[in-house]
Amino acid sequence: MTDEYDDRVPSPLLRCLGIVGAAFLFLYGVVGVLHNDLKVAHAKSGPGVHLHGLLAWVCFAGMVMMSIGGIRFLAPGDGKFDFSGRRRRFGPLIVVGLVLYLAAQAIAGLRS
Repeated sequence: MTDEYDDRVPSPLLRCLGIVGAAFLFLYGVVGVLHNDLKVAHAKSGPGVHLHGLLAWVCFAGMVMMSIGGIRFLAPGDGKFDFSGRRRRFGPLIVVGLVLYLAAQAIAGLRS
């Protein structure tokens, strides 16, 4: 990486924390799916919902897509952080993952 940053480029510390957060999201999903009880929250203060079976797998797929997109977006590359290029390449992956994540929660909310 270079020492030249513009205002859109996250600092190396924030990039590292983002990668760790994405890895945690993935591992949390793995544990939840393996136990067939993936607990996710609708909001920060809400009690959350327990997903089982197919809905847990759909939510986990969304979590995996968001994690991969986040890690690929933040990971060091060829030395230059091309914010716009990375956003075009990995932004749709993050958005589709978020849609799957939220759709699984919405379906579970309608079923209860």
